[in-house]
Parts: sequence; C-alpha cells; structure tokens
Amino acid sequence: MAKGRGRAGSHTSLTDAARPVAEALERYGRVSRGVISARVRASTLSIKVMKLGGGLRITVVSKGSRQELHVYGLTAERVGQLLTGPDFSGYKLNFADE
Repeated sequence: MAKGRGRAGSHTSLTDAARPVAEALERYGRVSRGVISARVRASTLSIKVMKLGGGLRITVVSKGSRQELHVYGLTAERVGQLLTGPDFSGYKLNFADE
C-alpha cells in the first residue's frame, strides 16, 4: 500500500453505513476510524463533511448509529467527487462550514 493511503490507527470497527464510505476514501487518502454512537434517530442515511486543521471529519449517520471518520490527504472537494457516485446514491451529502 502506498504511503499516505489506507487506514490510520488501530480502531477497526465500522458501522454498516460507514463501511462503503471508509473503503472508498481509503483508496485515495488516510482514514482514521472514530467513535461510534448508538441510538441515533435519523430517517435517512447522511454524510457530513467538515474541514478540520490538517484534515476532514466525515460523520456518517444511519437509522441507529453515527460514526466519525477522520480523513487526511484529501480535500473536501475531492471527497465530494468520490461520494457522489452511484454507490452513494442513498446517502444525503452535506458540507459544513468551519
């Protein structure tokens, strides 16, 4: 695997909704799998992209859970391009201001 791509950290758990998002982003940048919150009320699948110093925080929300991913080496624009494909047609994509 090329340096600067793939998975960062040792946390390996992914929710079913976050798995395709993480796998798509790991092909082009580094992804650190973050906190999973349970008992989240949501009617649709959604992805929120927020710029952080040195990276991005991607929050994936499904009917019962929310998971944060931290992404390095990709811009918000590039993440938007990657997550607007047909594999993610069921997700609502949001970009948050800092």
